Amino acid sequence: MTKIHPNLRKMIPGICILLSLTACDSAPNHITLLDQLDLSEAITYYEGYDRGGNTSIAFDTSSSFKWSGEAVEKSGGFGYFLPDGSEVPYIKRDRDLGQTFTYLGEEKRPWQGLTLKLGYGSNVIRAGTYGKSIAVQFYEVSGEPVLNENGSTGEMNAFHGYPHDPASGEMVALRDDYWEGETYLSLGLITGFTFPGKEDFGFAPSDEIDPDEQQIKGKLLHFNFAPADQITLEPGKTYAFLIMLEEMGADVGFTLANHFHGDYPHGHGIRRDGRGIFPPPPANPSLPFSHPENKKAMESAHFPEDLQERAKISPGTNGYPDVDTWRDLYFVIH
Repeated sequence: MTKIHPNLRKMIPGICILLSLTACDSAPNHITLLDQLDLSEAITYYEGYDRGGNTSIAFDTSSSFKWSGEAVEKSGGFGYFLPDGSEVPYIKRDRDLGQTFTYLGEEKRPWQGLTLKLGYGSNVIRAGTYGKSIAVQFYEVSGEPVLNENGSTGEMNAFHGYPHDPASGEMVALRDDYWEGETYLSLGLITGFTFPGKEDFGFAPSDEIDPDEQQIKGKLLHFNFAPADQITLEPGKTYAFLIMLEEMGADVGFTLANHFHGDYPHGHGIRRDGRGIFPPPPANPSLPFSHPENKKAMESAHFPEDLQERAKISPGTNGYPDVDTWRDLYFVIH
């Protein structure tokens, strides 16, 4: 569940949207591309990550059926699965990614910045992402995460999830787990960050960069928060962030380094998927995306155009896509 901090109801659009109107008087927030980072002054961090995978933030104009069968338009992967093993097609959803964390310090402290690491998979930065606007949403998290195993435990197959081995139909039980019990209070939304340009990675503006290019993998994205936009972390409280592409575009998305099965003890990965409707409304891949029969599936797959409306959608899954239940991002809180 997402709640909106009462002060946010007084906000006006601008470069900065946070807890007071003075936020819009601050210097612009920015992203710096780094090769390495000194963690000695970090508030908290998690350095774990895998050397593969394409878990991504995505806001792409191109729709795609999630379906392993025949389709009249773009399709790929699998739908979700029912307990009887039947596959249900849906439409690939827009996605924001983030993480919860607990502040363990003894005194209040301003949250001055955030560092994330680009991924190591084969689709690290899509061609249309360079120079796009990025936003960061902050949350205070209350309640305790309670694991819902979706009815599958131990050596059982998952009832609801992606089969990594579709030939044998094996779906490890934890693949359909998800968290319940937490409430997300939105503390603010900072807009107007800019994803680094091609030049920042050492390329010419006209270069076509392969998303699997080694030179872009594992680079650090440091988000610097202007003083007027910083929230105050209080001891013992749990917070969260979501990273958001502000506008839909052609071939737009990027991956973040993460541990698929992380061991950060004070939080977990989170995501916002489309309109936050679970399970996704079924689609009909034998009909075009524009067909009235696919209207609900299309609407649920894509974010609202209005950024403020999108910010009201709570993070979460119901076990599919299931990738953030056990996942932890590489992240550093400054």
